[in-house]
Amino acid sequence: MSRLILSISVLVVIMSCLSLATTFHNQVAFAQQATTLQTYENSTYAIKLQYPSSWEKEENGTRQDRQTDVVTFSPPAINSNSSLNISIDDISDEKGIALSQYANNSISDLKQSLKSFKLGTLTTNNVVSGSPSFKAIYTYADQNTNFKDMEIGAIKGDKVYILTYEAGMNEYDKYFPIIQGLINSFQITK
Repeated sequence: MSRLILSISVLVVIMSCLSLATTFHNQVAFAQQATTLQTYENSTYAIKLQYPSSWEKEENGTRQDRQTDVVTFSPPAINSNSSLNISIDDISDEKGIALSQYANNSISDLKQSLKSFKLGTLTTNNVVSGSPSFKAIYTYADQNTNFKDMEIGAIKGDKVYILTYEAGMNEYDKYFPIIQGLINSFQITK
């Protein structure tokens, strides 16, 4: 019996060390890629954030219905399908919509448009740049790739600022610390 307890204790210690090593590795990866940060600021859409200078930035400005794709950030890795997309949804025709209702509507739209959509978590008690926000984590399939996405939507006035981190399942954890740094630095400037 005591050998079993000792074996379990050793296993717990080993797993804890592995978890700490993974966390440390992720933080070092962010620090290495984020050593030189650049500021992205768009006065037209009133947003600002810090991103690693080695990452690609593509300003879009394309509008579809009420939503405008503003900018996308991607890692420098070849053949990566990871990105952080920032878009703005004009909700002036839905003034006063509750954050939870907007989040539920967004999830309903995703269920209809994405193949094999599975919602992991949805929370509506978050804050981004001082504004109430929701966070949804979900998976879906697109052709031969399984994706994991994190969507954050912050309502300010008659706009929803949407930050969507999209990555293949095998890249999601790899870039998450960097993406979290971008999200933490995100500001709505008006």
